[in-house]
Amino acid sequence: MMLRVAVALAWQKKRVGGMRMPSTAARAVHALKDENCPILISPSLVSLDLPDIWASNPTPHDFPSAHKCSNEQNAAIIDGKSTAEEIMSRIAFEVKRMKESIGKAPGLAVIMVGQRRDSQTYVRNKIKACGEAGIMSMMTELPDNCKEDEVLNALSRFNEDPSVHGILVQLPLPQHLDEAKILDVLSLEKDVDGFHPLNMGNLALRGREPLFIPCTPKGCIELLIRSGVEIMGKRAVVIGRSNIVGLPTSLLLQLQECLTWFVAIG
Repeated sequence: MMLRVAVALAWQKKRVGGMRMPSTAARAVHALKDENCPILISPSLVSLDLPDIWASNPTPHDFPSAHKCSNEQNAAIIDGKSTAEEIMSRIAFEVKRMKESIGKAPGLAVIMVGQRRDSQTYVRNKIKACGEAGIMSMMTELPDNCKEDEVLNALSRFNEDPSVHGILVQLPLPQHLDEAKILDVLSLEKDVDGFHPLNMGNLALRGREPLFIPCTPKGCIELLIRSGVEIMGKRAVVIGRSNIVGLPTSLLLQLQECLTWFVAIG
């Protein structure tokens, strides 16, 4: 699926000189090397701890998908399709190697309540991506008028299932369901959407690191980094402040020392 992220940054006339980079030994980045398919595991996005290939000033050869700005006020449109394909192929390789090594594959469970078309599309794409990467997937679908206990029971089953390593509760939920209560029950170690209160709280605190980060905000920052955009010292506007996208995006930008504003919509 084509992923396009349009990012408008107001570039300061006086650029901040370079990103502070910690020593190589301190980096939480691991490269798994193979003759046919080297794997680069992207670093934590809650710190400035970036790989060497992202630390230096990028060139067009290093980042072919990035479009140069002709002046300081121009916006850059970043096409994430090639980046997504690269990440997907590397994940598929890792999963294949995991199966060969220990005879197991990661398992993802999805809980979807209702028949929202947008949610159905998101879930369908997630299941498709799992198939392409070799990840086992399973889904529980519940009607719009289901009881809260039905959602909690399905969630508890997945929490206790050792073959399930990640759980997604597709949001938004119908209004009669207590979203906060449901997310509280979700196992912290399986909260791959990063919406558990402890994961969101750790994202907001300096010196803390969540087990998972919401995928859309993380993807936006990943694209900026891979496209050679220096985030530190820039000014960014985040349109919308939802718990799913807007809020975690602003937190990630602030942790990269980017001055951030919210624009409320609706």
